[in-house]
Amino acid sequence: MKLWKRWTAAVLAAAMALLLLAACGPSGPSAPDAPDTPGSSETGKDPTDPGTGEPGKDPADKKTEAQKKAAVVDTLNAVRKSYGNDTPLELNEQACAFAKEMAQVQLDGVNGQYGKNPSTNTDYIDACATVRKKRVGEKASIGFGALQSAYPDAKQFKKWAVKTEGVSAERNNKLVKRKDATLVGVGVVQNTDEKTKDKIPFIVVVMTY
Repeated sequence: MKLWKRWTAAVLAAAMALLLLAACGPSGPSAPDAPDTPGSSETGKDPTDPGTGEPGKDPADKKTEAQKKAAVVDTLNAVRKSYGNDTPLELNEQACAFAKEMAQVQLDGVNGQYGKNPSTNTDYIDACATVRKKRVGEKASIGFGALQSAYPDAKQFKKWAVKTEGVSAERNNKLVKRKDATLVGVGVVQNTDEKTKDKIPFIVVVMTY
């Protein structure tokens, strides 16, 4: 019975993540992408810390969250440079706060707090828009990328750079290619929902300004 409940919960979590693909309207973010590999291997696998085996742990290392965010920025800058963009992005505290807000909205959608189909829920759409419209000083939000259960690596950034499908495709492209961006925020939210946390232990959002 326990196995049946776990299987049912996993199916429901996967279905909810798929429903979010069209969420937030034409100018808002879609569902956070699932990595080709956990931690940058099989889509949807629960990344566990090999040292403890505990579900929901960030994969493979003992770096602090600050170190992981810095590594994301370094990787994004390297990928941007490979596309001819030599303007380095600076990690910004306020941008990180906004990215974390967006990650929370995304997670709430995954966890069903905006109904079975958030793409038609005005509260979800408005929540996305509210975060997206916030400025860091005079700088407006430009690029966006969201990922389930892993911090984005070079492969993921390159994937976003050429993405053509989904309501977030254009903003995914801008994350890598827009040369006028100078600031970046990386937000991470841990999933504490018992029904979905094994499938999606955390969500990471990256936003440029």
